[in-house]
Amino acid sequence: LAFKGRAMLADEMGLGKTVQAVAAAAVMRELMGVGRVLVVAPASLKAEWEEQIRLFTGLPLEVLFGPRHERLARYRHTSAFFLIANYEQAVRDWREINAVLKPDLVILDEAQRIKNWRTQTAQRLKRLEARFAFVLTGTPLENRIDEVYSLAEFIEPSLFGSLFRFNRRYYRFDADGKVAGLQNLSELHEAVGRIML
Repeated sequence: LAFKGRAMLADEMGLGKTVQAVAAAAVMRELMGVGRVLVVAPASLKAEWEEQIRLFTGLPLEVLFGPRHERLARYRHTSAFFLIANYEQAVRDWREINAVLKPDLVILDEAQRIKNWRTQTAQRLKRLEARFAFVLTGTPLENRIDEVYSLAEFIEPSLFGSLFRFNRRYYRFDADGKVAGLQNLSELHEAVGRIML
């Protein structure tokens, strides 16, 4: 994970994705000069991230709370290596995160939040800028293969090109333009394999 730099960690629930991401970030701090990590997680998991970071590292962390003006001050003044935010905060603050916090690594936990590429959450989070990025999800694919497209777009936007091109390559359409099935799945599997662990 650390040496891929931009990757999707798709282990099943309970296999320690959080600990693996924390360890990878610590390795990247030592070997790649990563100085700041933004963790974006559901609000209900922020305390778990804090607990795991404290348990497995001695690295400074801060959990982001409070109204927007307080969060903006924290982006400017935090000395934490790990800054833990929830999705709602990151969606509102993405511009300031890019301009002021400037994380070296962004980790999206429970990344199924961005699987629907149409949502404002997905569109704004994909604007986060960082040299390195991890997506953590136990369910990279649930209903439609374009969910994989949306997750991959956060990691490596050039992997599949446009959504139109992706759909034409991997969906089969009938004469009326309706989805009639899937195609080229071994090629899709191989492409996703370049970013997925």
